[in-house]
Amino acid sequence: MPYPPNYGGIVDVFYKLKSLHAVGAKIIYHCFYYAGHNPPTALLEQYCEEIYYYERKKAPWKLITSSLPYVISSRANKALLANLLKNDAPIFFDGIQTCYFMNHPKIKNRKRFFRANNIEHVYYFELAKWETSWLKKQYLKIEARRLKRFEKQLVGVDAILSVAKMDIPHFSHYANTYHIPPFFNSDNQSFINEEQSVRQVLFQGNLSVKENEHAAKFILNEVAPLSKEKIIIAGKDPSVALFDLAKKRKNVTLISTPSIEIMDALIRNSRVNLLLTFQQTGIKLKLLHALESGQHIIINDKMDDSGIFASLCHVENGAVGIVKRMEELLDQPFTTAMKTKRDEEFARNYGNERNAKRILELIHEGKISS
Repeated sequence: MPYPPNYGGIVDVFYKLKSLHAVGAKIIYHCFYYAGHNPPTALLEQYCEEIYYYERKKAPWKLITSSLPYVISSRANKALLANLLKNDAPIFFDGIQTCYFMNHPKIKNRKRFFRANNIEHVYYFELAKWETSWLKKQYLKIEARRLKRFEKQLVGVDAILSVAKMDIPHFSHYANTYHIPPFFNSDNQSFINEEQSVRQVLFQGNLSVKENEHAAKFILNEVAPLSKEKIIIAGKDPSVALFDLAKKRKNVTLISTPSIEIMDALIRNSRVNLLLTFQQTGIKLKLLHALESGQHIIINDKMDDSGIFASLCHVENGAVGIVKRMEELLDQPFTTAMKTKRDEEFARNYGNERNAKRILELIHEGKISS
């Protein structure tokens, strides 16, 4: 259920849906949701010809009884297959968790396209490294092994659309693979002038994800003590441990689960966006948001994708280098000329309308022109 688009995985899904509709796609949308979380909404109807909703029910016994990854087996819904068989339209599997019926005999001869958001088993193995709960760590490792086995199901699809350029060699073993970067909120293109710029550094992300919590703790433990500059950490569902750590840093403010409007304002108004990851998988949608509407941006090398972002951002890895660059940029206004130059380079790879048209071209013609 891709609304509200308030964290990375949902952002790409929602704005891809919206962009495909804008360039003329007729969409029959099949959508899983959790009871009590992101319920079905009439808002999606303006982008779709038809919408079918399926409740994803918890099925913990499948963790033991099924050889399939839990994220896939828990979405085995016979109504989905029945609804897919009502027409012969191409099928776009958005993420590996949607692929339970990918090779079902009744749809195997349909045009089938797969959206690769990550190399999922690598992502799960990396998540296991950060997990402190022994039980969750074992679950992530088991799920990673199952995802690695399941990935072989991709053989024979018409094409794979990879979010990250760096993942293309991996997926090319299964089918023709193309780089279709993530879709993101490109509606807010207002430029923040010097009067509206706030002398502060922003780190943002879904703080309930261990990877992001680890990066936030790095900022709190390593970066914040080296600088007196104001640092904002904002994101969804921070832990009590993160709150306790933030209270010890007088120059840090932790904002829990801000609204989309507040987060947008933080990204636009902060003189520096600091974006770090210690897990190089996929593309971080928060980086695209910052590039589109933020000011100065500092990343570490694991945020990059095959060098695409190195020319658009300032790349620093260690805490000392980050603080030095941070303080330099806080003294430097972000000008219209800087924004224009970055926008021109950014548009070479990232543009919702352009990439939506490329998807339709692939569906109709079987290939994408350069």
